[in-house]
Amino acid sequence: MVTNLPARRLEPADLSWATAFLESACAENPVLNYCCTGPDANEQRLWLLEQVLRFGLRYGRVYTNAEGNALAVWIGPEHPAATLRRFLRTALLPAALWRLEWAGFQRLRHFLVATTWLRRHSFTARQQHYLLALAVRPADRGRGLGQRLLRVTLAAMQAAHRPCYLDTQQPTLLGFFQRLGFRLMGECATGQTPDAPINWGLVREGHA
Repeated sequence: MVTNLPARRLEPADLSWATAFLESACAENPVLNYCCTGPDANEQRLWLLEQVLRFGLRYGRVYTNAEGNALAVWIGPEHPAATLRRFLRTALLPAALWRLEWAGFQRLRHFLVATTWLRRHSFTARQQHYLLALAVRPADRGRGLGQRLLRVTLAAMQAAHRPCYLDTQQPTLLGFFQRLGFRLMGECATGQTPDAPINWGLVREGHA
């Protein structure tokens, strides 16, 4: 693993500001808007984003750029079974039911089942890096910050020539990832209701 990146790796002490950052950067995220509804939607969103960061800190690496206005969450290949679905099914299951209530929890469960299925069927390699999140502060978008952070972390992730996988529910981002060498592998619905987001899975082969 390359360690001399032009990016800083986050530690547990960064959890508070990083959660607030993700909240501002993910206001239009289809999954959050799908799973978090009702009068407590804002609190639900914050809780879910905190779990994403905790998951990345536990099973992978979370990076920010020098300016602190872009953030990437990677899950390492040494944890092939460490899916969000498994994480929720263990320590977070009671909290998820309480935080999201039954309807929101069911939507999240269907989403995780669908995305896990697509990831497993996109390619046969058991060990892959998984880009769980890439976010840029809205006021700083259009400056290439997300692209630069993704490029430098990709170079580190793929130093061992393992593939990288990501999924997105925003079709406008497909071209962005494809220009960075990712190949579209498939798509699937993520829920049983008409407003369920569509999920697209993309793979970048194991090269730096």
